Amino acid sequence: MAFTNDFASSRNWRTWQSDPSTRTAVQPFDRYVALSGSVGTSAADAVKIYAGPYYNLDVGGVTTSNWELATTGSPGLNRILNPSIENATISEFTADGSAISRTTGAPLLGSAELTANPANSAAKEGFYVTTEATGSAVNISGNGTGAMYLVASGHVRGASASGDAVIQITDSSGNVLVTSDAVSLTTDYQRLDVAYAIPAIDSDGNSSRSYRVKFCSNTQHNINMLWDALSYDFRDNSTKVDYIDGNLAGGNGYEWEGTTDLSKSRHVAPISVIRYIKIKNTHGSQNLFVAFDAEAEATANCLKLAAGESFESSHPIDFRKKVSVIGSGSSTTYEGIVMGTAISTG
Repeated sequence: MAFTNDFASSRNWRTWQSDPSTRTAVQPFDRYVALSGSVGTSAADAVKIYAGPYYNLDVGGVTTSNWELATTGSPGLNRILNPSIENATISEFTADGSAISRTTGAPLLGSAELTANPANSAAKEGFYVTTEATGSAVNISGNGTGAMYLVASGHVRGASASGDAVIQITDSSGNVLVTSDAVSLTTDYQRLDVAYAIPAIDSDGNSSRSYRVKFCSNTQHNINMLWDALSYDFRDNSTKVDYIDGNLAGGNGYEWEGTTDLSKSRHVAPISVIRYIKIKNTHGSQNLFVAFDAEAEATANCLKLAAGESFESSHPIDFRKKVSVIGSGSSTTYEGIVMGTAISTG
């Protein structure tokens, strides 16, 4: 189903999910996060959630494990159709002073990245995405008013530790409106962010226009740039936004508008209250200790699961921080699931 009406705008994320009840006790559990891992004799979080206002969410680090955590990710949209280059179709990306190709040598997410080979003829060589045509804040948001920003991000590394990269926002003719801070390329991925305040009417008197989000070198060089986890959206403010695509933590509010890896994606409000848990100690001989909203200890103060033992809550619970685990020895394995609800406040 296409994102329509309020689903077309990140500003209206609170309306993407309606609480069907007036009582928390009977609200259906419509979020889940699968648990699977191993832990030693130091406590670790099996699930960590955040129950406060979403605009205070920290932007997660550039690791898949952080992106898979329960509440890593601000509610919003990613309007790039193939953001982690998983689909072979890369026609939405237009080369500009470089050759571009889908490669599979060193992805940040999934199995592929977009490699830009600069022509080494000038600075700012790379590729760009043309945004959807938009106009005033009212047109963008559907029913809102006030300032509106084009916010974009991407992750980049070099084929070698040389060269540099930036993200730019330009008008539809390529005239630069804003440039991100530059990063010096290394063989690790780094995140770049940029934002542009959209005028209600531009200098030519237009209220509806498109922009380009350009991923490119900063200075002239010939080092291949590997780009992954790309995004742009129209937002209420210039605050950088956690990366979104429909493949992330699928039971916790990430979804595609249409074709997987080739359509807009969305993150609705994530789980913020754990109401149910089932967890099993899958180790053959060691004990697993579990704590809720506290750090686990290998003591009688925590829920103890012997080898092969499971625990399942039989009545609704209410925990809003984390599930912590610790083992009686190294590599104590476990698996399970938590289910819960979102709190649409922020």
